[in-house]
Amino acid sequence: MAIASPAIAKGITRFIVLDTETTGVTQWEKIVTIAALCFENNRIIQRSLYLCFDPRKNSSPEAEKVHGWDNWTTRFQDLFEDHANDVRSFLEWGDTLVMHNARYDMHYVQREFRKAGHAPIDVPQFCTLEHARTVWQGQGNKLDDCVGRIGLPRRPGRHNALQDAFYTAALHLHFQGERFYVPEVERWPMPRNYREPDPRPEGDLPRRTKKKPRGG
Repeated sequence: MAIASPAIAKGITRFIVLDTETTGVTQWEKIVTIAALCFENNRIIQRSLYLCFDPRKNSSPEAEKVHGWDNWTTRFQDLFEDHANDVRSFLEWGDTLVMHNARYDMHYVQREFRKAGHAPIDVPQFCTLEHARTVWQGQGNKLDDCVGRIGLPRRPGRHNALQDAFYTAALHLHFQGERFYVPEVERWPMPRNYREPDPRPEGDLPRRTKKKPRGG
């Protein structure tokens, strides 16, 4: 459930901006990448998270077009379960999780924790999408729409969870009357756990084989 902005809530000084890319938009999808940025007293600190996963299923063609992670490359990445403890510990550092469409992102995050054998994470959430709808009523409020209105038009192209986390942070701080710098880079870094895939075979991809968690 969304709460008041962490800058307004008395005593709250830490928040984490979170974004995910998934295999699709149905309730049964899996996370392909997750990115998170940490802020203290409305200032970003040198603490971030950017990971990619093998979702154990193919992305829909529409989702793959958005995030660019093909169904061969994802097979060579870690399972979410391999990093569930670290992700949970990272997210629990914050007093609030900030997302653009919090219901969407948190549905998949909580589902991944549940499938990894963890209880749901219990951190209050603030949704910049819901807030944008109250500020810009009757207008498009997708993340690209919103950041364009505050002078941060995004170059056309695929979405990147780390880039979207920066844009969401900029939007969130804009609502508090502050500016936030979004790096202008030609190519965003790969997730820290990224693994190069083997050469892609010709023709249709073979069926996915069973995969155990690292150390499992």
